[in-house]
Amino acid sequence: MKEGPTRSWQSRGRASRLAKRFAAPAVLAVLAAVATVVSSAAPPAKERIVVPKTLSAGRAAPLLIGVGTHFGIGGEYNYQIGESARLIDELGFDSFRDDLDWPAFQDAKGAFPGRLGQFMAATKARPLLILTAGNRRIEGANPPVTPGGRTAYASFAAQVAATPQGDRALLELGNEWNLRAVMGRAALADAGRIEDPRAAGNYIPLARAAIAAAGAANPRATVLYGAAGTDPQWLWLGAVAAGLKRQRAGLSVHYYNHCKPAADRTASEAIGEMQRLRETLGRTAGTAPDLYITEIGWPTATSCRISREQSADNLAQFLLWSMATPWVRGVWIYQLKDQGLKTDDIEDNFGLYDYNYKPKPSACLVKESIGLSRAMRRSRVAYRSPRITVLDYAGADGRKLIAWTNEPAAVATLRPTGQSVESRPLCGTGAKAATVSITNTPTVIAVAQPAADMAFEAEF
Repeated sequence: MKEGPTRSWQSRGRASRLAKRFAAPAVLAVLAAVATVVSSAAPPAKERIVVPKTLSAGRAAPLLIGVGTHFGIGGEYNYQIGESARLIDELGFDSFRDDLDWPAFQDAKGAFPGRLGQFMAATKARPLLILTAGNRRIEGANPPVTPGGRTAYASFAAQVAATPQGDRALLELGNEWNLRAVMGRAALADAGRIEDPRAAGNYIPLARAAIAAAGAANPRATVLYGAAGTDPQWLWLGAVAAGLKRQRAGLSVHYYNHCKPAADRTASEAIGEMQRLRETLGRTAGTAPDLYITEIGWPTATSCRISREQSADNLAQFLLWSMATPWVRGVWIYQLKDQGLKTDDIEDNFGLYDYNYKPKPSACLVKESIGLSRAMRRSRVAYRSPRITVLDYAGADGRKLIAWTNEPAAVATLRPTGQSVESRPLCGTGAKAATVSITNTPTVIAVAQPAADMAFEAEF
């Protein structure tokens, strides 16, 4: 939003009268000195960054990177099977995430129904299937909070795990249960009371039954639980993780900040929340499980406005941070393309591509971030402050630093000690110089294998 002209704190007439009163030469000299001090720019802020010579061993398994699609339920949204499969392959995604409707799976007699089944056959990407947690045909199963409903849902999970795709697929137990188990009620502010179907106490026995059934049907199946929607202070997810901490399953997380105050609509804020969640789980569950972040994204609608460029920067930063964070097992961006044409509708504008598959800036930045992740051998977060993040990275083409500022409009000058370096912002052109300009778009900096710790000065 453009800012209006600066308004003077005093009227033009009053300013004129004051000038006449203080017209004496001595007073004018004092005023001139004060003006000089006030107009002088504050000295730039500086931070010293030291990157150790030795880069520790890499993560145990590569980061799984996926994207949301809409072939399961909820309308077609102009999602085309062939073009979606092509772009998922072109961008380098490992996985796609979509809904598997429980009644539709029943109707297809254990096959993957309709367009979802067709898309699964068209793509090499690993499916993450949301096992929808509601079935009006079964008493007590909409939502499944009775013993009979839980048994029926567990049977559904077991049948999916036993399919030929069960070895590859990830199975997510429900979608934002704390928001959607029943609709039309005020949002939960905590784990909820047992009389509320959305409560953690109702989800825990359902998930426990489904995890056991899926594991018995296919010991190689990967089951994810959690998938909470808006969860203030992570109280609902903390209760669920504590109740399921001995289960052989992963914890899935959704996070959005696009309607928070403008300064918080950033990857940096989301990263801080993931770190806070992990600390919370360590306290409430007695252990800090690895995270599968199955929904993250920044819509480019005119409401809760985020520019296309900032959305792209946020996604790239979040993926690269996740790559360097061993306890993040996977990230799924929401979603591949816009699902509608209304520019002011948040849900219509989450895509890496627009409604008609025209790329937004995020398509390129996500592709290059995935490329870095695929080539990575070792990586870590070397330095992180409120102003700047620096990753230390070793890949197939050598040692690099990857840096960005944590605020969208911020710019920093990075000064490597005693050497010129080659650098390039993602999707930009490269240069070699004694200093590197760092913006909100991640910049890759090539460095020779150091003989000692590397020191840098960042000036803001």
